[in-house]
Amino acid sequence: MNRDLTRQLLQQHLMEMTLARQHLDYSYQQTATLPDTLAGAAPGQLESVEAFSSRFTRTVDLLVNKVLRSLDRVELKPEGTLLDVVNRAEKRGVVGQAADLREMKDVRNVIAHDYAGAKAAEIFAYCREQKPKLDAVCNRVAEYARQVLAGS
Repeated sequence: MNRDLTRQLLQQHLMEMTLARQHLDYSYQQTATLPDTLAGAAPGQLESVEAFSSRFTRTVDLLVNKVLRSLDRVELKPEGTLLDVVNRAEKRGVVGQAADLREMKDVRNVIAHDYAGAKAAEIFAYCREQKPKLDAVCNRVAEYARQVLAGS
């Protein structure tokens, strides 16, 4: 893949992540007053919780599968597994611990397979608790990527 195209893809993926984060923030605000247990939540509120959880996982997916992989391509790193991608993010200093991103990706699979919503409260509490960490990682990755794009 040519260098200009890899840079364009990274820029595009950064914009997609920004948009996904705006949607996540909106859903976060919609669910801010709900208890983690979801006790007494109305159907419309549960729909907002589902949107929040889905947007959380979509943001994680964009971060790892699009932005970090595009960053690897721009920096001419070899293709690799999810573990390789998150370990490189940790080495860059944009992720405190690679295990945090791996866990977020693992929770994505739980969310995707919770068809009946049996784990909705547990998932909601996790996503709400992890959102500040995800925000911080996204901010650091975006800043790092902008520096890479400006310097290359």
